[in-house]
Amino acid sequence: MFTSIKQSALYQEMSPRLFFIGCFVSFGAMGFGYDNGWWGGALDLQPFGEKYGSWDAADGQWSIPSVKQSAGTGTGSAGIIIGCLVAPWLCQNLGRKPTLLAMAGMLSVGCLLEATAVTSFWQLVVGRIVVYSGIGLASNVVPMYQSECAPPRIRGAFLTAYSFWNTFGGFLANLVVFLCQNLTTKWAYLAPIICQLLVPLGIVLSYSFLPETPRYLVYRGRFQEAEAAIKALYGPTYNALEEVQLLQLQVEEQRELHKATSVMDCFKGTNFRRTVIAAGTQILQQAQGISFVNNFLVTFMEQLGFSNPLKYNVILTACGIVGNCISFYTFDKLGRRMIMFWGAFVMGAMMIGVGGTTANGYNVLSTMTQNGCIAMLILWYFFYCLSWGPGAWILSGEIGTGQLRERTLLLASLGSFVTSVPINFVNPYVQAEIGGRTAIIYGSFSVASMAFIHFLLPETKDRSLEELDEMFQQKISTRKFKNYVCTGLGAQIRQVENKEDEAEFKSKANEIEHVEAAF
Repeated sequence: MFTSIKQSALYQEMSPRLFFIGCFVSFGAMGFGYDNGWWGGALDLQPFGEKYGSWDAADGQWSIPSVKQSAGTGTGSAGIIIGCLVAPWLCQNLGRKPTLLAMAGMLSVGCLLEATAVTSFWQLVVGRIVVYSGIGLASNVVPMYQSECAPPRIRGAFLTAYSFWNTFGGFLANLVVFLCQNLTTKWAYLAPIICQLLVPLGIVLSYSFLPETPRYLVYRGRFQEAEAAIKALYGPTYNALEEVQLLQLQVEEQRELHKATSVMDCFKGTNFRRTVIAAGTQILQQAQGISFVNNFLVTFMEQLGFSNPLKYNVILTACGIVGNCISFYTFDKLGRRMIMFWGAFVMGAMMIGVGGTTANGYNVLSTMTQNGCIAMLILWYFFYCLSWGPGAWILSGEIGTGQLRERTLLLASLGSFVTSVPINFVNPYVQAEIGGRTAIIYGSFSVASMAFIHFLLPETKDRSLEELDEMFQQKISTRKFKNYVCTGLGAQIRQVENKEDEAEFKSKANEIEHVEAAF
């Protein structure tokens, strides 16, 4: 057992310092998952329906009309777009780290607006817009921060933390809503809203322990600070000076070759290919049905006839956390292409299965068939969190060139959330009209995702960000990425990192040998 642990990249390169930095910087993603979770669950709470909805005589209960459901869900996505648009300017001019603080401020203000919406549903909507503006910042700065700080061999695991905390936030929200469902007062929905303040609080408390990213500091000409940041990330004995010098040479080389500074440069030359990959993965992530599962699954389970859909929502997100935990290992071990291709295959099969099972309506379903539908949706979410959940953020975080990383992430996250806006607005009406067959639409996009991966998605596992620059610049084909041998500055940077990792690995190996000898 100790031998296999010693041989894993996670063991060799993940220090306690890197682990805690990766966790705390990902708290912004937790806010995304949490807000989605409490909103989707609150739509089923009677005190929430009584406060902001109307009496449904047919069902004999209070409920939120489809118009308000669409407004509350869809305008949140509009808020994300606002955050995405301001993120590149903040990240480039203030830095990655200060942008995290701005994100925490927006999440706090939005949460307070939601919690104090005593009489007005539309104040609640405004609060969600502000919260989601902070989430728009998070979707840009967090993957960027992670990709610029992570060692190449565990960059997949580092970026997976974004998806993990997103899923964990949804699980926590669903759990809080489930525990509050029997309350008959306003605290049934206020408690989940107020608990959301834990997210910005965690960011503020950890802020002083987070370094600025070394690559950002090198791009800004702050070389001594970059050296200090590298030592803060990898330890005081790390050869930070040599890596800073190589990064400086790489930056100068890229500026000489590309001179790229604007969003339009993302659509020119080899950068266009990188933009298509980053935006394509984010768009297809949304198109496969995650907004449907996050925001409308409780309503769907009610239509299936389940008396306690909130319980199954908790089970579903708990299974998602398991999938995320596995993905910490698999993306850096098996690669991006394999995980995402087979993830899309299983997700498509599950959604098409749900749509086919419910095609003739909900009233004709037996209890066994209902349970089968829930099982397929749980499996869908498990494989989503194992593959496309983290995978889209890994790729969009690492695929852009250094000069355009902020803008590439802007276009990728905009692609994601622009896709989610019509889904969130239209889904309630489509679901009311065609029922479970809605799932077939999402399943068809999984088939398209498999084709996208096969033809367009290169394997980026184990590559430094600078090696990716070289390969895209040389126009290496998708299928040849995996075995291409880099010879430029990117390869030298990876050699420096691997040399330091090997020295640290030998030190850890000696410690384990002493433990083994003791047994």
